[in-house]
Amino acid sequence: MTRSGGLGVAAAILLTVFLGIGLLYAYRSQSPAVPAVPYSAVLNEVQQGRVRSVAIEDGRATVMLIDATQQQVTLPDNGESLVRAIQDRNTADPAHPIDVRFSSGLQPNPAPLILFVILPVLVLALPLLFVASVAARARRPQRYEALSRLADLRDRGVVTEDEFLREKRRILK
Repeated sequence: MTRSGGLGVAAAILLTVFLGIGLLYAYRSQSPAVPAVPYSAVLNEVQQGRVRSVAIEDGRATVMLIDATQQQVTLPDNGESLVRAIQDRNTADPAHPIDVRFSSGLQPNPAPLILFVILPVLVLALPLLFVASVAARARRPQRYEALSRLADLRDRGVVTEDEFLREKRRILK
């Protein structure tokens, strides 16, 4: 196999792995579809004790029901009346409290991108580059071999003594 053919195969494998990991990350980072429900329906579910937890973020709430289903609702008043309804329910039934969490719209964490996309590329590419550089160095004639060939050319009269000395200085630099 030629050197350029081997590098082409290695590049194709690296590209395939890179794209596969990127697609896997994109698939895993998608959030599952959560149905949107009316605000009044969520308030009724809170009053009926069917809600396990509520996460409020940027004018929207994700509601986790006791049966492990999720619902999403747009909050008309930034969730103030929903929080009051939850507090009233928690006061009335302290044995089954509803957990409320507030979060700001934080950007996604870039650590998974680094861990699952960039790191494997580095792990695959760095050894490949190292092997390529070692192979390139091994193919380059060593300077003593070059001097030996140059001396042989001088001894056979192909190059003059001045040409030999000039090339010798260039090789030994």
